[in-house]
Amino acid sequence: MLPSTLETQPPLFQTLENELSARFDEVRELRWDLHRHPCLSGDEKDSADRIRRWLSERVTPSEVVEGLGETGLAVVFDSGRPGSTVLLRSELDALPLDDLPEMPHRSTRPGIAHKCGHDGHSAIISAVGLLLERFPLPTGRAVLLYQPAEETGRGARQVIADPRFSDLRADWAFGLHNVPGLPLGQIRYRTGPFCPASEGIEIRLVGGPSHAGEPHNGRNPARAMAQMITSFCGLPTELGGLNAVGLVTPTHLRMGEKDFGLSPGEGIACFTVRAETNEKLHHLVDTMKSRTCMIGSAYGLEVEFLRHDPFSATLNSPEGTRVLDQAFQHLGFPTESVDSVFPWSEDFGEFLSLMPGAFFALGSGEDCPSLHTYEYDFPDSLITRGAAALYTAAWIAVSGQGKE
Repeated sequence: MLPSTLETQPPLFQTLENELSARFDEVRELRWDLHRHPCLSGDEKDSADRIRRWLSERVTPSEVVEGLGETGLAVVFDSGRPGSTVLLRSELDALPLDDLPEMPHRSTRPGIAHKCGHDGHSAIISAVGLLLERFPLPTGRAVLLYQPAEETGRGARQVIADPRFSDLRADWAFGLHNVPGLPLGQIRYRTGPFCPASEGIEIRLVGGPSHAGEPHNGRNPARAMAQMITSFCGLPTELGGLNAVGLVTPTHLRMGEKDFGLSPGEGIACFTVRAETNEKLHHLVDTMKSRTCMIGSAYGLEVEFLRHDPFSATLNSPEGTRVLDQAFQHLGFPTESVDSVFPWSEDFGEFLSLMPGAFFALGSGEDCPSLHTYEYDFPDSLITRGAAALYTAAWIAVSGQGKE
């Protein structure tokens, strides 16, 4: 028997759009339900349960893995024919921010809100589940991964460390992130570095207190902290330029109390460090560490150099980029190339260090408020385009059409 049209080409965008348009209200309600009940990193079981219940009423997956990476969820759709396995990933966690009171689907949990769009990303891959039920892959499997703790950089590593992840035998990985400031629905991607590696650096300085009128009798860390800020912020330029080497941003300073008679003897300075590759980040951090020791020693201070929230660089593979090329061409989606890495980090790079794949940006609108702000809310109109893109990328990857 000759293969059907479905088995030689993925469905056209109009077909996918018609299917999702008929189900749009259902998917949007899932997004709003997740938005009303946000969960912080590492505490996403409620979000995972809501998604699992929503899917169980609409699709029949081959396998469901709960508690993956502690609080994540994986939903497997098997075509029943041998082939590759494609991982499609979204994030579950929200941010420790308040929501706007006038929003109709505003958060019911004070101090927690989806201000990065992870509720929208989860709605997108849930919509992919509807497409996989209606239009099964020609071969292989798709794994919808709802990953915990992206905001802290720990979630992808936790999922990978879970013994059940290796049982999923993923061969490809694809994901997306909405990006305010880009035209609504515009797609941008590139081969190679896409999101930078990053790390949080905490420097604790210990000297000795004294009377504010006799600072020479103590060891005040203020001048050391000032020198570190000046040195570290200029370090990327000194080593070769912002996009070539990295970015150092001071994020927190603390020294003493609001007391005008005391010269403090301790201080803390925190920085976020970014670079387009893991190697460049390590070089930048190592240079900061050596300078910290020299500066601290010059002022007679004890120094503790602590590292937090590491994110690997997100590096799109050539094979993964070719899959996206073909997927977007098939769907008729116009795309734009990216000249340099995006400024924010993303732990999807952990998956791309294990398998080919790619990550792309989906524009949230030029007037959309920035991520991680009170005013931001995910644009629901992106759900159809994002789901069609990821579904088609999975179809092409399992069919082998993304290979040279």
